[in-house]
Amino acid sequence: MKLVHLFAVIAVPGIQGTGVALAQPDRDHGSTRADTFGARRHLDTLADRLRREANSICWERQDNYQHEHDFRATYREMYTVLEDSIHIHDLAHDSAHRGVDNEDHIAEDLHEMDRLFHHIEEDIEHWSSRNRYHHHDLTHKMERFETTLHHLMEDYGVRSKRPAPKPSGSAAPPKPPRQGR
Repeated sequence: MKLVHLFAVIAVPGIQGTGVALAQPDRDHGSTRADTFGARRHLDTLADRLRREANSICWERQDNYQHEHDFRATYREMYTVLEDSIHIHDLAHDSAHRGVDNEDHIAEDLHEMDRLFHHIEEDIEHWSSRNRYHHHDLTHKMERFETTLHHLMEDYGVRSKRPAPKPSGSAAPPKPPRQGR
């Protein structure tokens, strides 16, 4: 067993540049998993991270952004995201992805969180903290949360229902079709 493990460690650096996809060890469960859409091996860990990050954002906003005119509405939305993340963690921890009504509650919560989170991002885009150092903290926490949310969505096999972003105005408009001579 140790010889095989040693061989894998020695062989991986030489293979890295070949474009071969290798299964990565799942550090939380001691198994291996492929990094593919819908790989659900570490949902509990990701859900717990998502819950902690949502809680941290709620506290950051509570402590430093109450002076913003739309604070209450966006805080309520972020608190809903926190509640959804707690629900996802509870379901993932118990390996109960579907409810008694056979609905996929994790998928539903992930879709709601994705929608709410991106709405919150738009709402707080121009917020400023009373302490200039905290604005960077909120931005960083929001980016980390978004990364974890999208990682969890990918691993659970849920695609965003949000429309793809519109291309920037820098692209040239399409040319009209040529008329035959």
